[in-house]
Amino acid sequence: MSEMDTHKELMERIRELEQAELERNRLVTELRKSEQRYRTILNTIEEAYYENDVQGRLTFFNDSLCRISGYSRHELQGANIRQYTDQETAREGTNVFNQVYRTGKAVKGFEWEIRRKDGKKVQVEASVSQMVDVNGRGVGFCGIIRDVSERKLTEEALKQSREMLRSIIEHSNELFYIHDTQHRFTYVSPNSKSILGYTSEEMKRKWTEFVTDNPMNKKGFEITDKAITTGERQNPYLLELAKKNGELVLLEIDESPMKDASGKVMSITGAARDVTEQKKDEERLLKSEKKFRDLFDSITDLIYTQDLEGRFLSVNRAMGIAFGYEKGELIGRPASDFMEPEMGPLFKLEYLEKLKTKGYHEGISAYFAKNGKRIYIDYRSAMVEPDDGAPYITGAGRDVTEQVLAKREIKRLQNQMVQSHKMKSLGLMAGGIAHDLNNILSGIVSYPDLILMDLPEDSPIRKPIKTIQESGMRAADVVADLLTVARGVATGREICNLNSLITDYMNSPEHQRLVAIHAAVVFETLFAHDLLNIRCSPIHIRKTLMNLISNASEAIDGAGTVCISTCNRYLDEPLEGYEDIRSGEYVLLTVADTGLGISSVDLERIFEPFYTKKVLGRSGTGLGLAIVWNTVQDHEGHIKVKSGKKGTVFELFFPVTREEEKRTEKGKVALESYAGDGERILVVDDEERQREIACKMLVRLGYQAIAVSSGEEAVDYLREHTADLVILDMIMPKGKNGRETYDDILKIRPGQRAIIASGYAKTTEVDMTRKLGAGKYVKKPYTLEKIGLAVREELQKQT
Repeated sequence: MSEMDTHKELMERIRELEQAELERNRLVTELRKSEQRYRTILNTIEEAYYENDVQGRLTFFNDSLCRISGYSRHELQGANIRQYTDQETAREGTNVFNQVYRTGKAVKGFEWEIRRKDGKKVQVEASVSQMVDVNGRGVGFCGIIRDVSERKLTEEALKQSREMLRSIIEHSNELFYIHDTQHRFTYVSPNSKSILGYTSEEMKRKWTEFVTDNPMNKKGFEITDKAITTGERQNPYLLELAKKNGELVLLEIDESPMKDASGKVMSITGAARDVTEQKKDEERLLKSEKKFRDLFDSITDLIYTQDLEGRFLSVNRAMGIAFGYEKGELIGRPASDFMEPEMGPLFKLEYLEKLKTKGYHEGISAYFAKNGKRIYIDYRSAMVEPDDGAPYITGAGRDVTEQVLAKREIKRLQNQMVQSHKMKSLGLMAGGIAHDLNNILSGIVSYPDLILMDLPEDSPIRKPIKTIQESGMRAADVVADLLTVARGVATGREICNLNSLITDYMNSPEHQRLVAIHAAVVFETLFAHDLLNIRCSPIHIRKTLMNLISNASEAIDGAGTVCISTCNRYLDEPLEGYEDIRSGEYVLLTVADTGLGISSVDLERIFEPFYTKKVLGRSGTGLGLAIVWNTVQDHEGHIKVKSGKKGTVFELFFPVTREEEKRTEKGKVALESYAGDGERILVVDDEERQREIACKMLVRLGYQAIAVSSGEEAVDYLREHTADLVILDMIMPKGKNGRETYDDILKIRPGQRAIIASGYAKTTEVDMTRKLGAGKYVKKPYTLEKIGLAVREELQKQT
């Protein structure tokens, strides 16, 4: 082969080697890009956030701003951001802020130079967004500041490196050579001296004499022999050689067989590139990438990257642990996959769109882990727009589930404590006035019974007297409600089916009056046919229904729907916001309306006594929902309220009982069934009016009535006389109370029959007195039917 052909072949080999050099450079660049991405992820949590008013005074910022500027929080607070840069840069910054203020559009990525406290200038990249008040007026600005000083230096270094690499490619220092089929060099380029320390003439011997005993060289021998045998070009390979001074060098060998006219391999031409440092660089880069990946996975914060659709591109180990998934199970899935289904549209509108427009987004979101448990992540995400790649999202988060639940529990306990204090205060107030109120109401409620018995049926004053009595009863009901809120439910429990209680109420006159008032409201019922029973106070459940349905009707302005539904519910984990609820079977009562919702402010106070939003002119004491709350608590149940701009849903959970319901028919009882037959009744009461009313009613019913004004008088009377029954007032402040009186009576009259009467709420004193042997508890004010039935029932008991 001629020397010209040899030169042509060498030039072709040079071009091939240049292409190989470009490919190597691309690989190195990719490795550097990979390292830069992980550095970007870590730098995300180092960004400075700031807020300032329209005059440029800082009103809020994070610690990173102090770190970047070198000033303390005290020095920065209220300072004007223009004072930390030179006049020209400050003027440019002012123009940007004015532009944002005029247009309302955010500006991001503009470069700024900050003068640190130590005098050093720091290159930063900033973004500015406008903050507006509720009227849409601009009140200030907020944004992100990134310290890009290091990035600028790196960019400059990379630029110089590229220029250097181009110079190397143009003036290649690769070693070019030709050796025969016996592996003897016939040509070696002059730069062998700089690469291996040997001159070209010193290299003209078998190349196998320069290699070390490194096992990797055996593969090189095999590749070269294969090229000689087959005449086919082989893939590049590595050889480790010893330089003249004994140093080891790693060469990348790329060679091709040279053939004669008959196709016989005559020699091998090739190029050797010193890749010793390159391999070291690659190893360093790999180690660096591994170091950053290990650091990435060792951080306890949740680190992630996402594409612009919100799909995870990478996550660290902490992310997988928090969600309960392997990292590979998260990659490729959008974060909305792990949220409530209805959060999908908000994920796109609130998260992705704001990231694209503002460049960042932060907050606390709720997700579901693989085991179904709800977790809360406090996150901050930022948009990354590299110069030579597709934009992506990077972010960091922290699992704050325990903190969120702890705050909710603290708030719940605080609310519970506040409610408890309110109930206690209300109880003291109610206890102080209920007794006197019921004494006053006794004349209004009780005397009409006696008057009506003396009036003919066609008397024109019967109706006014009944109206007076009904008004007194309604006033007594308000006192009873007050005592219910303050002291708890006093009425006995029964086994009931909630469907039956609701049906009874829906057919009642009270509900029919409500239907007439709200003619445009549709009342619907959805009952579970297999509804389980509950142990409850029917009176208070009825009152709860009435209050909830009445409030729901009031919330609807015009046409709308109130739906009352029931179902069985098994809870195997706490309700959100009710972490102390026990698991088990419950009956769920739901009252939902399509009316105006309840604001978040009002929602926190709706169960407070006397708190009402009803407009002037509509009836209401402000006790309705307080009674509901107290009734549910007394039944060891729970309330959950959901409300928005439209519609409110009350969910009431009542524990289930497996006992069977016992239904009894109730109606007006004829007076003859509880009339007396001359039995002697001793009335013990410290209020003269109460004694008078009770005695007149008893006499009218056919009993003998004797009255005393204290417990001491009652004991003295029974020492000398007998009584078929004693009616004991529980509250007698000036002497013995009812329990103490009955205890002393039993000492002189064992087995003495007695019933208890009080205008106060049922207390432990009542329970203790009944344990001593006393019978029914009668709540004042008296009516003929109430006192007559209680007396007759006790007298008819078997001795």
